[in-house]
Amino acid sequence: MICKTRAIGRSRVIDVDGKTVYPIAYMSYAPLKENLEAMKARGVRLFMFPVYAGDEGINMESGLRPFTDNFFKGYGEYDFSYVDKVLSDLFATGDEDIYVIPRVCLEPPIWWQRMHPEELSRDYRGEAQRESFSSKLWLEDMTKALYALIDHISAQPYADKVIGYHIAAGGTEEWAHHARYNPQFYDYSEVNLRAYRDSLIKKYGSVEKISAAHGRTYTSIESITFPAPVERRYCENGWLRDPVDERAVLDFFDFHNESVADAILYFCHAVKEYTRGERLTGVFYGYVFTMPQNYKGLHALGRVLASEDVDFLSTTNGDHAWHFSSAVESALMHGKMWICEGDIRTLLTTGMDKNLPHAMPDNDYYRSRVWRGPADIENSVWQMSRALARILTTPTGIWWFDMFGGWFNDPALLSVIEKSVTAPKHGPELFSSEVALVVDERGHKYSCLDNKRIPRAHVEFLANLDRAGFPYDTYLLSDIAEESFPLDKYRLIIFLSAVCPEDGELSAIETKLKRGGKTLLFLGNSSARCPRLSGFSLTVERAPAEMHATFEDKTYPTNVLPTAFFECEDGYVLSRFEDGRAAVIWKMHGDYNSVAALPLAIPSSLISHIALLSGVHLYNRTEDIAYAGGEYVALRAMDEGYRRIGLPEADCTATDILTGEPVTVNDRFIDMLMKKNEVRVLRIQKK
Repeated sequence: MICKTRAIGRSRVIDVDGKTVYPIAYMSYAPLKENLEAMKARGVRLFMFPVYAGDEGINMESGLRPFTDNFFKGYGEYDFSYVDKVLSDLFATGDEDIYVIPRVCLEPPIWWQRMHPEELSRDYRGEAQRESFSSKLWLEDMTKALYALIDHISAQPYADKVIGYHIAAGGTEEWAHHARYNPQFYDYSEVNLRAYRDSLIKKYGSVEKISAAHGRTYTSIESITFPAPVERRYCENGWLRDPVDERAVLDFFDFHNESVADAILYFCHAVKEYTRGERLTGVFYGYVFTMPQNYKGLHALGRVLASEDVDFLSTTNGDHAWHFSSAVESALMHGKMWICEGDIRTLLTTGMDKNLPHAMPDNDYYRSRVWRGPADIENSVWQMSRALARILTTPTGIWWFDMFGGWFNDPALLSVIEKSVTAPKHGPELFSSEVALVVDERGHKYSCLDNKRIPRAHVEFLANLDRAGFPYDTYLLSDIAEESFPLDKYRLIIFLSAVCPEDGELSAIETKLKRGGKTLLFLGNSSARCPRLSGFSLTVERAPAEMHATFEDKTYPTNVLPTAFFECEDGYVLSRFEDGRAAVIWKMHGDYNSVAALPLAIPSSLISHIALLSGVHLYNRTEDIAYAGGEYVALRAMDEGYRRIGLPEADCTATDILTGEPVTVNDRFIDMLMKKNEVRVLRIQKK
């Protein structure tokens, strides 16, 4: 049996010996038999469940204990009874068309950590924090344990139903460096230091060249050390790291992220090789939009996307509009399938003390508000409908994450899951994004960790963007240079964290994007170190502690502390700071436009305004959340009353996906009386 992914239009699906399996799945930390059967009854055919090599909780900060028994008991000693039970429950009724992708978490057991303390990650004071991602012994030993799991499954009657492996490790299984608190400075272990030195030699070629690049005198490879915590947290000028003077710190953060990606690729290659390329591999990775903090190790997505050993990627969803955390279109460009985690609360959401009491920490970490859902079934359906809207309007899949079990056990909630399986897919491309959101994942390392406003501003900007009235695609900056980048598709390209792009990326932007009447919007720190990118020159100046800006007579907080201002105000000023200086400027360059916004989290009304000036179609003008893609549009009402969807063309019909009822289309408008937070998902067809 050969399992792979293949393209259908812009999307990717799973191909099992020529049979199409859609990436719509069910996942739970408590995969109870009755819940598995309920999902099968609603048409779900793909299942995921956790398998643990180690015997600790999935994070270090909460006090969480293990969800299940682990299988790696000692060298050559394995216990797969938990795996057998879950798979037996799944196949108890003899379902021929059920498929499984176990999530295999390769954290080392406690006995291994005690046996190999020199292979563990260490913080600055020397405290151990589980495995170092640079440990070759950890990679080798966990690979042998992984092979033992694959061998065991391959010997079972259901072997051909296990079509791949979701490889996990790190904090909450999502390939973040472990920590007991943030920011805890790691990994200062000797095994990691040796790997860091090797990476510098590989990059520069000699100790002398490393010394020249770092502006330091290293007498030997052994004299190279990690940056101190104060260097990692702060910048010399208090604003952005200097690409020359602070090269040592920047090199460290490159290594800090790439070592995680290299571990991911090591395991995925091992699975591909061991299964002769007949099983899928996937990972959590690449929270490049929602987690700009560079200490987590999540910013080497481009390295993972370039590998043929990875078939699918995942991140959890964002809030409000259920936006993605990563560069989904970049993944699709590189032939990867995207399956997002449907981490959703409902009125049936309960703490783990009900189904997983053995894992409950002795504190209120898993009793806080974030672990509670809406109070009623109506709002719970709308919560799930946000996810349905996103996956139907984008070329992605989902696993419905029934985290602690029983969260979807209501007919109305199960109906939403059923619609995700049965709704027509891969129909005509009536709607597509005219806006691309581009992030330079390597640009995150230039920001100081002491400026906590930056992560908050990223999240706030995404929330504002979601309410600007149009869909958008997400990319890595490095992918603009790819021949397959659909440059003619977009009218507006928004840049995040493009602090100091590489020469090849600058050339691609200049030759491919600065033409055709496109508008390039540079936000916050983007282009701050590179006037060539945006055409705007900035001057560094210490600003007041709090600043606000105005747009259309409304004042908004700038969120990110501005310490740079425009040297001159040539162009059209769209927004000003309260002191009168320009905050957002539009310049015309003949064949393209450039806009620079010093505040990162500009309001949704200003984003909509820039989109309109760029010729982008707006599906909504009332700052509700609009979704559009393929043959679907959807709207989440942020307040009650009549809400409008504006279609780009007339002569269409609309059908409500959840109810099956027709919806009136008046010329190009769909007007609906909606409640606050209500979500309507509509299928649009040409007459």
